[in-house]
Amino acid sequence: MKKATLTILCLLMILSTAFCLTGCKSREQRLSEETAYEDAQMNAMNKKIVKCINEKDKEGLKKLFSKSAKRDIEDIDIKAEELIHVFKGNKIQSTNSDAHVTSGSPESQPLNITANCIFKLDNGKQYVGWISFCTMDDKNKENVGLMVIEICNCSSKELPENHMWNGINSGKPGIFIHYID
Repeated sequence: MKKATLTILCLLMILSTAFCLTGCKSREQRLSEETAYEDAQMNAMNKKIVKCINEKDKEGLKKLFSKSAKRDIEDIDIKAEELIHVFKGNKIQSTNSDAHVTSGSPESQPLNITANCIFKLDNGKQYVGWISFCTMDDKNKENVGLMVIEICNCSSKELPENHMWNGINSGKPGIFIHYID
């Protein structure tokens, strides 16, 4: 009787250990897949924004914003025009997302991505900014799309120590531009 109990306990321990190890592996795989998805979404959004700015496509830029954000942004036409002109006719050659924060997941929606971006211009300058967008919300499709573009006309190294990012920190949708002399 004692041998049978010990054998069953050993088998249960082996099975539970195997189950835990495979569970960790699948969790790591899932996180890797989610990170790859987020990176792909961020790169796609960056490309769309850059294309609109480089082509001075104000209407295209406005279309990137979610329906709910467009309703909440005052003077979106003026703000989109101002964003295009902040680059003073210089083309954005590339963008780099240094860090991003994600809230939600494909299973726990909405899935929002916020990233710090570096815009490298053809004149050698760099502008720093933030982009925030919702990539997935099955319960409210009007939330899907761009929420915030916030940009400063200088590099991250040139930002004043006390610089505040108004749009990202407020949680309000919009186009926010900071001019640093």
